[in-house]
Amino acid sequence: MSFSESVRKFQSEWLPIVGHGSALMGALLIGFIWLSVNFFLENERNTAELAAVKNSMNLAGAFDEHLSRSLSETDRALKLLRNRYARAPGEFDLDDWLKTVQLFDNEILQVSLIDANGVLRLSSVDPTRFVGLDLSDREHFKVHVHSDSDELFISKPVIGRTTQKWSIQLSRRIANEDGSFGGVIVASLDPSYLTRIYNAVNTGSAGHIRIIGTDGVVRATSGSTMSLLGRDLSGIDMFKRYPRETSGWYYTDSSFSDRIPRLMAFRALKSYPLIIMVGQSSHEIFALLGIKQRVGYLVASVLTLVILAVAVFSISGSMAREHDKKRLEHTNMLLNATLAHMPHGICMFGADKNLALANDLYSTMYGLEPGQIPPGTPLIDILKARIEAGSSPKDADKYLEERLADAHSSRPSYVISELQDGRIFSISRQAMPDGGSVAIHQDITTQKRTEEKISYLAHYDALTNLANRVRFLEHVNAAAENYRARGMRFAVHLLDLDRFKEVNDSLGHAIGDALLFEIASRLGESVGPGDVVARLGGDEFTVLQTIGDDGAEEAILLADRIRRVIARPFDIDGHHLTIETSIGIAVAPEHGLVAHELLKKADLALYRTKADGRNGWRLFESDMEQAANERLAMAMAMAMALRESIDREEFELHYQPVVSVTTENVVGVEALLRWRSPGGELVAPGSFIPLAEDTGLIIPLGEWALRRACKDAACWPSDVRLAVNLSPVQIRGGDMVDTVKRALADSGFPASRLELEVTESVLLQHNEQNLRVLHELQDLGIAIVLDDFGTGYSSLSYLLSFPFDKIKIDRTFVAELSRRSDCAAIVSAVSGLARSLNIATTAEGVETTEQFTLLRAAGCTLAQGFLFGQPCSNTVLEFGHPQVFRTRVAS
Repeated sequence: MSFSESVRKFQSEWLPIVGHGSALMGALLIGFIWLSVNFFLENERNTAELAAVKNSMNLAGAFDEHLSRSLSETDRALKLLRNRYARAPGEFDLDDWLKTVQLFDNEILQVSLIDANGVLRLSSVDPTRFVGLDLSDREHFKVHVHSDSDELFISKPVIGRTTQKWSIQLSRRIANEDGSFGGVIVASLDPSYLTRIYNAVNTGSAGHIRIIGTDGVVRATSGSTMSLLGRDLSGIDMFKRYPRETSGWYYTDSSFSDRIPRLMAFRALKSYPLIIMVGQSSHEIFALLGIKQRVGYLVASVLTLVILAVAVFSISGSMAREHDKKRLEHTNMLLNATLAHMPHGICMFGADKNLALANDLYSTMYGLEPGQIPPGTPLIDILKARIEAGSSPKDADKYLEERLADAHSSRPSYVISELQDGRIFSISRQAMPDGGSVAIHQDITTQKRTEEKISYLAHYDALTNLANRVRFLEHVNAAAENYRARGMRFAVHLLDLDRFKEVNDSLGHAIGDALLFEIASRLGESVGPGDVVARLGGDEFTVLQTIGDDGAEEAILLADRIRRVIARPFDIDGHHLTIETSIGIAVAPEHGLVAHELLKKADLALYRTKADGRNGWRLFESDMEQAANERLAMAMAMAMALRESIDREEFELHYQPVVSVTTENVVGVEALLRWRSPGGELVAPGSFIPLAEDTGLIIPLGEWALRRACKDAACWPSDVRLAVNLSPVQIRGGDMVDTVKRALADSGFPASRLELEVTESVLLQHNEQNLRVLHELQDLGIAIVLDDFGTGYSSLSYLLSFPFDKIKIDRTFVAELSRRSDCAAIVSAVSGLARSLNIATTAEGVETTEQFTLLRAAGCTLAQGFLFGQPCSNTVLEFGHPQVFRTRVAS
């Protein structure tokens, strides 16, 4: 057959078949079915992936908060333990202290102290067996040996030599008084504690949760993958993203153990070098999708075969039109049945933007009557019908504009709309080659509500429904931005319920939780409409208050209102309870605009409130230093012992000589107070003097020291002067002048030989009253000495405020005299200034002959330090041997 004959045969026999309406309709239907199925499956996959990502990221965020808070609380306990140990290392009883303060939770396997040589000195686990163990090879010891940084170190998991269990070592450096390395304080965290928490979270049978350090080493893991504990995973895909990305997600085919493909979400902790990783099996995420895919392809294949069969029979039986018509009706019935049983609304529009076909669910979803939108209905009429039925977003004009714009776009789109009745729909639309489009409408309300619930749990307290710490800090940051943009000021209130623990201990946690819920309700009623109340945990609450131009006054009024509201009695399950609260306040922008900084300053003010007797408020002040927190930690335990020791006169005075720089003769002695504990050990002044000042006991204690020193000095040579330190609290006591007069009269010690040493803080606070007392003392013939000169806020200005007889150069300048030229310059300048004002100078802390030589060259008048003798009791104090000191200096 020739080529021309073949062409003619094709035109006569096959071309009519190819161009037959049934063939075109069949191809269109097949394309629509497969396109619909693929779009449906793609939409399902996107939905499953989005849900898995959000769930994993929310879990990572919740674990971030839990882990950060646990580490922060353990770190705070380590700091308190380190500070308490530093006050009296020789007499510190670790086991007794731990039983008293109860700062560490059950997840801490062991608390221990390692000395500077790496030897275990104190341990909460069988100290009789393990004390003396050499731990100098441990990472958590070696990392602090040559480091001056005071940072919390989180070790790799190790098997403890004392506990014989896996543990993560949380450690901090102990510094000696001179700043040198003094050892390490360690809390051993049980990784299984984290494992138990993570195992309680359902991430699927092949999912896992891991904590990995930024060094790549696994700290904790869930499930049956404990073999990975301590393993280096720095080669995993996550470290290709971190630290460029601090949170995110990705897919991976490798998990170093089972080769299971997973979706991995990660989030780096802000305050610690740790990363939370949440993994879910890809097979489990898309398991339901696989079933839907098989069913969809099966249905599409069946329909394709049916359509092909119908088309073939229709074309081959073109002479039997009635028979073809029946078969076509049957095919349409199957298609409609398929569309009717699909779980989502499906619709197709032609190039003219008129409806081509849709299933019944499409109309039902939008509350339209059956037959209200037949094929051929324009898209704009369908949108208007939805608006009239109340099944559209609230902004109807914007809704019409956006949907019509999508219809004329050739790009695919995915839109999520919240309707007026609260339902949430997702619409996945795909343009077709002929200018038409097909769309799948899905009701995702339940899915969205689940996601919102997970997000809510990550930002709100489950007991009180108040914002948690994470959410509260977000509100504070937003308030800071609002201040920068509009100048709206705000205040942060930190509340701590006084003695709430007694309620839990006596009535149980159920009553305690009910009381917390009622308190949260009262707080919400007490604050303004724009204020935020949050619960940070336990019995600790916070309030973010918007304030006006009155600033602190408004914050104080709210604090008073909260205190009165909470003080009203509670009736909890038949128990008549009363409780009080202590409040610390920080005001923005005066105290800062950074959320963590404001919360920290409110915390300092809260501690001052507790120190002042609780049930009150304090506004943050600049003098609320860390020392206040340390004194408060020991106040309750030591106050009674200190008072009893005063009554029993368990204190001693030690004396340290002061020599003339020119003659090297002993010309004076400083009285130094010491406390001898019932066990016979001497307690350092830094451990009890601040407490005595806070409690007011410094007044009777200082009076005893003054009377005893004057009595001892009355027997000394007539050319030796006596120096006694005065506390600002003593001067503010009101009868300091009478106290000094009585001490001089009772001892017979002349006022001309007495020196009273004060620090710059005497002039910093209550300036007028303190100046009056100092002038009255000086009028008696007593010399007034300014101690620790150069370490305060404006030392030079104080020389103009009061005519001091002598100034003492602080030991920090003397210690660096031979190594730092700036210290030498300061000492020379101070000495020259003092000479011009006719004021004597005493250099403290002289320990070497080199320092003494430099001080002489600088023109200092007097010197004091270990070079000339250590403090000793009056019974062994010697005078009249200047050659002894000259020999020491010469050597």
